[in-house]
Amino acid sequence: MSGSQMCKKLKILVILILLFSGFSLKSDCVFAQEDLITHVKYISTEIGPRPAGSANEKVTAQYIASQFQDNGVKTEIKEFKYYSLNSDDIKTSYNVIGTIEGISDEEIIICADLDTVKDYLVGNYTVGANDDATGLAILIGLAQKYKDKKPFYTIKLIGFGASEDSFTFPLITPKRTDLSPDAYHQIVYLPYLVGARQYILTNQESVNKTIAVISLEAVGIGDPCVVSKDYYAENNQFFVDFLVLNGLMGGINTYKIDFMASITPEGREGAISHVYLPFSIAHIPSTFITCMNNPNITSTIHNTTKEMPGYLSTDDTYDNLVKYNENEKSLESQLETIQNLVDDSITKISLFNIISGF
Repeated sequence: MSGSQMCKKLKILVILILLFSGFSLKSDCVFAQEDLITHVKYISTEIGPRPAGSANEKVTAQYIASQFQDNGVKTEIKEFKYYSLNSDDIKTSYNVIGTIEGISDEEIIICADLDTVKDYLVGNYTVGANDDATGLAILIGLAQKYKDKKPFYTIKLIGFGASEDSFTFPLITPKRTDLSPDAYHQIVYLPYLVGARQYILTNQESVNKTIAVISLEAVGIGDPCVVSKDYYAENNQFFVDFLVLNGLMGGINTYKIDFMASITPEGREGAISHVYLPFSIAHIPSTFITCMNNPNITSTIHNTTKEMPGYLSTDDTYDNLVKYNENEKSLESQLETIQNLVDDSITKISLFNIISGF
């Protein structure tokens, strides 16, 4: 066994000992009474399709911001402009940033994307009930949970705009300051995820104080899966293992998966990543959590019909999301489970940070 393998096993052993011994920095916050599905339903049915740079995407940003503000979270909407090789026009999009001040100014980012994908089979944009109104609802739920409470680490809840538009470039690219040359150029030339790229490029000084990033993608159906590797990045394995182990210790069926691509019933494959990616490139412990029915953990390509019904298609509606969960009560329970997993991960990241510094 190599020294690095032995070190990894020792760290996991320390985690197990501390978890079994009851170590916890868990806050005494309680969930607000408002159902998470209320937000999923409003975003997907009242607002509907949210193409990047569209009026509906802006309305979604305003809705998320209003929900953050109603819960006392310091909130800002950051406008940015970008262009895509798929369009002749300069587009405008927005990042919504809610900041829950902690005892420490070190930051944990929990994020999701505001816009929805185009179903290229039918040519229409999806209403995105699962992808990603579920993720946005959990951001709102966390804002409710931490109302008038002070966590140990500062928490940033971010809805990133223009994540799904392809072949994109920010209109103004900030100069490199705190990012390494390699990370800077990789982030600048990523083909999509404009809002997340814009955030890290304009907040490079925050890289050294951001200790973890978790993004949420289509978490409304199935068991949580923590992504070890996707099409663009192999993530911090200790961080991924930590999140999976923490979920399992909390009694939640949590899986570690590779997710290089999705495959549709028609056999069309699409590369997969999510809005955490620029942070992973900057060597911040990062990953995304998605949910799947009976995930095939031996495969890097995941079948949307069997594992993620409705994913990336116009079938991703609120009614179908309820149907796949049998009823609204079960859907609410699903979302609460994922929110509990994320919240417990936030509090236990203190433990991760201690051990990873060994």
